[in-house]
This record gives sequence, C-alpha cells and structure tokens, in this order.
Amino acid sequence: MAPSGPQPALLTLLVLLGALLPVSEARVYLALGDQKLNPTVTYGNNSLSAKASVKVTAEEEGTQRLLCSVMLGTQTQETRQTVTIYSFPAPNVILTEPEVSEGTEVIVKCEAHSTAKVTLNGVPAQPPGPRAEFLLKATPEDNGRSFSCSATLEVAGQLVHKNQTRELRVLYGPRLDEKDCPGNWTWPENSQQTPMCQAWGNPLPQLKCLKDGTFPLPIGKSVTVTRDLEGTYLCQARSSRGEVTREVTVNVLSPQYEMVIIIVVAAAVILGIAGVTTYLYNRQRKIRKYRLQQVQNGTPMKPNTQATPP
Repeated sequence: MAPSGPQPALLTLLVLLGALLPVSEARVYLALGDQKLNPTVTYGNNSLSAKASVKVTAEEEGTQRLLCSVMLGTQTQETRQTVTIYSFPAPNVILTEPEVSEGTEVIVKCEAHSTAKVTLNGVPAQPPGPRAEFLLKATPEDNGRSFSCSATLEVAGQLVHKNQTRELRVLYGPRLDEKDCPGNWTWPENSQQTPMCQAWGNPLPQLKCLKDGTFPLPIGKSVTVTRDLEGTYLCQARSSRGEVTREVTVNVLSPQYEMVIIIVVAAAVILGIAGVTTYLYNRQRKIRKYRLQQVQNGTPMKPNTQATPP
C-alpha cells in the first residue's frame, strides 16, 4: 500500500539532485503506522514510484498514518497521508430453501456489516439498517425470481457499495391453458401450418398430443395440412409433479367446402338484391295504380309541394 507516485516535494528533490546523482541510487522507506513495509520501486529518468502490499487484521481497522520517505545523497524528503482501513464483505442473501414446492412459505433475508445499510430489491421498503427480511408464499410466477441485496457503507466520507443476488426455484406441476395451447384450429387443406402447444411446469413436462391414442400431432413442426390431420387430439403434459390433459381439435377445410361457402354467400347476396329490387318495383306499381284510380274517380291530384310560410 503506497502513494501511486512521488509527491511534488519528492519530485522536486529528484529533479534537483538528478544532475548530480542517478535516481536509481535513491532509497525509499514506507511505513504504515508502526509497521515497516517492503516496497517495490520502479525507476524512471528523474522519478520513481513505490508500491507495497500489506495484510491487516480486524484490530487494525480505522485510521492509520502512511509514511513515504525518499533519501538521495545527503538529502531526505518525506510525505505523510491518512489511510482508512476497513472491512466490508458483500452482503449475504439467505433463502430458507433455494428450491421449494408451490405454496411453500419462504423467508428471504439480507445481512451485511453492522454499520452498513441494506436494501432488498423487489420487496416492500423497510427502515435502513444492516438487516432486511420478508416472507413470501411461493407461486409458479416466483420461479427464477432473483432477490438482490445492496449494501452501502460510509468510509472516510465516501460511500462504498456491495451487492449480492440469489435466485429462487419453485417446483410446480404441468400446466396447459388456452393461451399457449389453443383448443381449436381450422386450416385450409394443402396449406402450410405449424401446430403450437406449450406446456409449463418445473420441472418442464413432456408433451404429447395423440389422436385415437396413436396418431401424433406434430407440435412445433411445419406440416402440409391434409384430411388425415383432421380430428380431436388428447394433449398430455407429464412430469414428476403430475400430469394434465387437454383436448384440441383440428378442422380441415377442403377446396370444395370453400367453394360451397363462396356459392352460399354469393347466393345470399343475389337473393338480397333481388328482394330489394322486387320491393321497390311493387311499391312503384302500387303508387301508379293509386294515382290512376284517383284520376278515374275525378279526384284532383294534390301537388306534392311544401306549404308557403306566412
């Protein structure tokens, strides 16, 4: 442990004496408190640097004086600095069990240095201190959830940060739902389709979809839709945590069926147009007949005009 380079006074000494004596003849003395250090000295043209490693114990934590002295010829210069020795290990994140079954209560703890302040991310805020904890009931959504603890310690007016993270694994049985495994597919014949059915669970379950117990539905593979693909399949997801089943139905639309639909729709449109046309024709015919009767009876026809305002 030492200054990263010579201080200005030491550098001035080396420059002034460099013309008389080589810098390589300079001697360096380093001491931390009462402990003498063994520095490694690196020499330049008119400068040098000294580094030393030192092991300290918990009893030596606190403020210490670092002395650096350089002797060249008959001249000596020294500088002193204040060094703060501290111990600050990373916080400890503790789970009662790192792997639990669904519905199990789990205690999450974060512990750090007695003078540090911790924050446990992803949990309700708690008063600052060296410890934080909370209780949760494990759900499938907690599987893979990370709990990160951040500890902060003030050292010589500066804040030092350390972090630690732990992951929770939640074991739960297989799941098949409408969102990830639709219960009904309708595809045109000869089209390219990819049947998708995703089963969830921890451990990840094995999935099979069979028609009549033998014909498999190629989940996740692109296939050409044929009549053989049509039918009802029983999808089964199985793991060491249990099994679930779900029926899915594949409907195949043949070109003839599509033509029938087009014809029916076209016929409906034509009939609709014909009906409207017939209605309008009959209405006009009745109006003409009524007017003709009025003329034959001698009843004057009233002009269809708007009244003049007063």
